[in-house]
Amino acid sequence: MNENRSARRCARIGSALIATLAYASCAKIPQPPTPVPIPQPVQMERPAPFFYLDPPLALEPLLPRAPRLRWIPQHPSEATLVTLVVEPAGRGLPVFEARGRANEEEFRLVRLAGGSFLALVAAPLNVAEVPVEVTVTAIDGTRITQTLRMLVASRNFPATRLSVDSRFTAPDEATLIRIAREQRLVRATLRNVSDEPLWRGAFILPLIGETTSPYGQRRLFNDQLRSRHTGHDIDGDIGVAVVAANSGRIVISRHLFFNGNAVFIDHGLGFHTGYFHLSELEFLEGQWVEKGERIGRVGATGRVTGP
Repeated sequence: MNENRSARRCARIGSALIATLAYASCAKIPQPPTPVPIPQPVQMERPAPFFYLDPPLALEPLLPRAPRLRWIPQHPSEATLVTLVVEPAGRGLPVFEARGRANEEEFRLVRLAGGSFLALVAAPLNVAEVPVEVTVTAIDGTRITQTLRMLVASRNFPATRLSVDSRFTAPDEATLIRIAREQRLVRATLRNVSDEPLWRGAFILPLIGETTSPYGQRRLFNDQLRSRHTGHDIDGDIGVAVVAANSGRIVISRHLFFNGNAVFIDHGLGFHTGYFHLSELEFLEGQWVEKGERIGRVGATGRVTGP
């Protein structure tokens, strides 16, 4: 009896299991995913000899090297403005700082994109060559100084005769003291060089009119050779507006013995413009002026023969 009962019970369990499997199949229960195969290490092949160096190339370390100096124009003439460019040498350490001197006067160099530097240098009157000294400091602290000579071609400037009040050709003792004081003021002011360019775009004439005396003339005042003309005289009626040739800071705005009512504008990098013999001054020293702004009016102050 017991064996028959056990057999019947096993038959029922077996039927239930078959029914359960059949139901699972009909219900479409998802099967376990197929196992992902274990990745095998990739065998790297050595590239063809054309693409590698054996032994490997040893890179040459960067060293402090003297920069390349050039100026534009390459052959300047006297009384011209020269652009000096300092370019880093190939395979050289980057330059941290650059300083320069020309004719014993320090000039500023402004950094350009790419590591080069730029400065403005004057080729003055009556000078056959200008000694230019540039000292650069590499990022490791090494200093390198180069001294070159910029050859300057001479120009033929005409002479002119002028008649002025005798006090401008034979000043008394008190006036001589004043003249010396004013010359020291101008020299000290022009030596105070701004590190960055302050001008914007092209320069303009401060006054539209006829040129009465060009730059560089030999000046004979009352038949005596007194100076070289280092300005550019433009004729105008008294009271006509005189404007700034470009933006900058007013560094002198006062009456000077020879220049009369005078304005000096600092345009940066040692570049200044001066406006002389004015009848009126419209800016104070230290003020900022934009290109084209009126800074004074045409006058006949100082050593002049007319407005």
